[in-house]
Amino acid sequence: MVYILIFLTGIIAGFLNTLAGGGSILALPVLIMAGIPSPMANATNRVAILLQNMTGVLKFHHHRQLIIKPIIHITIAASLGALAGAFFAVKIDSALFDRILGLIMIGLLILIFRPQKTRNFLTKRLPRWLEIIIFLMVGFYGGFIQVGVGFIFLATLNLVEEFDLIRANAVKVFIILCYTSLAVLIFALSGKIIWKYGLILSLGNMLGAYLGVHSAISHGERFVRYILLIAILLACLKLFGILDLIGLF
Repeated sequence: MVYILIFLTGIIAGFLNTLAGGGSILALPVLIMAGIPSPMANATNRVAILLQNMTGVLKFHHHRQLIIKPIIHITIAASLGALAGAFFAVKIDSALFDRILGLIMIGLLILIFRPQKTRNFLTKRLPRWLEIIIFLMVGFYGGFIQVGVGFIFLATLNLVEEFDLIRANAVKVFIILCYTSLAVLIFALSGKIIWKYGLILSLGNMLGAYLGVHSAISHGERFVRYILLIAILLACLKLFGILDLIGLF
């Protein structure tokens, strides 16, 4: 039953991660419930993130939604940041941190769903050196914890580039794939990954990623916005302890 639960959670997490973010907020409690200590759950989840994003990148590339050349500099910056963040990865179950992250996500929700008429001002191209610094910091967070990084990437990409949500998700998935490869290597060498659970979760995440990209391409940006809204609201409810209070997660 634990294996089935992890697999089903992986499907939901992969779907949310590919279209929005926040899947790890659901996956980590399930891994911890299976008896995995928090630091090892954080590491084990990265295996699923890696294989999920491989699936997502291949699917987005197949539909010609991913162009890599313009984002090489931010990909390298995020990967270097993640490399540093993974070295400093620690427990993620701090109650205070969860509350702070919840507030951050509310801010991201406002940014992503801001009125369309302000788009040109907010998406004005930043200097390349500033983009590199921003993605170094985002990458550090992703390598360190990962939880909610999809939301942060979407909001950041929406500010520094003229991406719609489908293309932004494609770029996000590619960058996370690149830096997660480094993070998995670090966690594996440190013996933090429980491969049995990681691979079971990965199967679900890969299926969820496939369904997520297919849904995005089929239903368009408006559908992705609705999924993003639901994902952020669920993440906030979890981080503020409301889902725990009513016994859902």
